[in-house]
Amino acid sequence: MVHFGAMTALRRALRLRRVPRGLCPALVCLALVAGCQWRTGRETTHQEAGKLVDQAQSAASEGDIERAQQLLLAALAANPEDSETRLQLSELLQDQGSVPAAIEHLQQAIEQNPDDPRAHVLLAQIYFEQNEDDAARRHADLALQQDPHLLQALLLQGQLADRRGDANLALHYFFEAISFDSHDPQAQFLTARQLYRTGAGDQAAPMLRRLTENAPACGENTGEAWWLLGRCYRQQQRWKEAAEAMASGIELRAAQATDWKELAEVQFRAGDLTAARSSLQMAARLGPGDPDIESLRQKLEAATATPIRLTRGVDPPASEPAEQR
Repeated sequence: MVHFGAMTALRRALRLRRVPRGLCPALVCLALVAGCQWRTGRETTHQEAGKLVDQAQSAASEGDIERAQQLLLAALAANPEDSETRLQLSELLQDQGSVPAAIEHLQQAIEQNPDDPRAHVLLAQIYFEQNEDDAARRHADLALQQDPHLLQALLLQGQLADRRGDANLALHYFFEAISFDSHDPQAQFLTARQLYRTGAGDQAAPMLRRLTENAPACGENTGEAWWLLGRCYRQQQRWKEAAEAMASGIELRAAQATDWKELAEVQFRAGDLTAARSSLQMAARLGPGDPDIESLRQKLEAATATPIRLTRGVDPPASEPAEQR
């Protein structure tokens, strides 16, 4: 596999080669032979590097990340100018937690191919995750200067705006992103979440409903999408639908005591007292001493006319979350 960018540069270099005037025919012939040998050797090297990249991709797909990393390093050793392979390696290094090495390769990729915005986006993502917002914003800006429609850069700018409390600017970036790709699950989720946070749950709910209907595409945001959908229904006092959505969401997220308490309250309002009691028990175990939990326990006791004793501060048995569901 020879990358298009490298081959284009190679052909351009060969077109610009000139034989100096006044050289004898023998020297001209030697120069041409040397040029052909150089070209053949370089193309062979590129082909070898391409084979290593293909092997690395196969290794990664089989879960052998260490071998994939070594193969990509070998490909770069064979063809150090291949910025495409450098981008792949940087992503792999980032996923493995080797952030300084990933940053170094991304900076080299920018030097080698300054017109490619992807390295800026990857750097912006790294800096965002490290809470270095100024650096993240700078690289996202540079990426958008090169490609104003770059989805990931727009989403990063929206997340950065949200982090510094500028909800309107965040929505601007998120809406701009979905105007370019209305089917991207991450863009839909971030837009819907921002709408909910600004109090526009009626606008967020349809987007979240579509996401939950296509849960595999939603990926790691599936649990949060269900939870937010339930909260949107809660704003509209659609208690049964809220309880169902939030119960689906709590299974897929790292739930805290406050989440179980919120679910119990919604289930109580929906009239599902058995589920509310089970959720309240989980809340009591995770958050002993919460006065709101005691208040809801008293409401449940009054509604069921049955004494309710909550076990507090004890890890739940492994089977109980399944019973709750």
